[in-house]
Amino acid sequence: MILVAGGTGVLGTAIVRRLIEGGRSVRVLTRRRERAKALDAGGPQVTIGDLRDRSSLAEACHGATHVITTANAFMGTGAQSVAAVDELGNRNLINAARTARVRQFVFTSARVPDAYRSIDFFAAKLHTEDYLRQSGVPWTILRPTAFMETWAMIVGDPLVRTGSTKIFGSGRNPINFVAVDDVAAVAVMTLDRPDALNAVVEIGGPEDLTLLDVADTFGQVTGRRGRRIRIPVQVLRMLAAVMPWVNPVFGRQVQAGLLIDTIPQTFNPEEMLTRYPVKLTRLESWVRARYQPGVNSTRSPAG
Repeated sequence: MILVAGGTGVLGTAIVRRLIEGGRSVRVLTRRRERAKALDAGGPQVTIGDLRDRSSLAEACHGATHVITTANAFMGTGAQSVAAVDELGNRNLINAARTARVRQFVFTSARVPDAYRSIDFFAAKLHTEDYLRQSGVPWTILRPTAFMETWAMIVGDPLVRTGSTKIFGSGRNPINFVAVDDVAAVAVMTLDRPDALNAVVEIGGPEDLTLLDVADTFGQVTGRRGRRIRIPVQVLRMLAAVMPWVNPVFGRQVQAGLLIDTIPQTFNPEEMLTRYPVKLTRLESWVRARYQPGVNSTRSPAG
């Protein structure tokens, strides 16, 4: 039995779907049963629990052989803060997995430069990595690059919907973007692999793109080229210093946006593909699949 925490989120849902397609027994941990309705047809077990509630995690982990977690509180505040969920909550889940003697704990971290430690969300991921390594539980740490579903959408979707979009800084810094479904494919492939146990698995997409490249791709596919409104670096620095205290969620976005514009975040997928031969999705195909339904999309020849 494979327990997927965060199994109703974007990445978690993709992982659950692939596990079920592969004939694996799956249990989804969620705080609200209604969020799991879309998974009912696939047949996973659904257990109600909360990373902040240790007793619910003990029940969720009972009988599980593996735990995969994608749960996070990037958009959380108050009782659902990063400190409550990503810090303490993940420790609770690791402790419950240790008590249940699971044979592999797969944690979704992030492939980011050290400068991201200044952002509470990413600092929490690195703290969890350290805690997991020292826990005694056999572990796998996934470090994907920037999700298309998050960062590419922030740039591209407003362009399509409103005819304009905001660009962090110059928009010319190279970033590697990866599709969530490709991350899910690699996550599932790590299960019970000896070379993935007590190892870090870096995951990325087939191409490095600037934010201007992202806007151009959305414009070319949809025909909505629109306006690019640049937010100067000086403004980003000011907002990054102030907003985390005023609005933590927006503050994280601004802090990450500043680093996206100032620190190259490239990735060469060749080594990954030798071990995990997935078909990587190019951004153009990803955009076409979402904004031109019914049109055949192409995949990268890299995978």
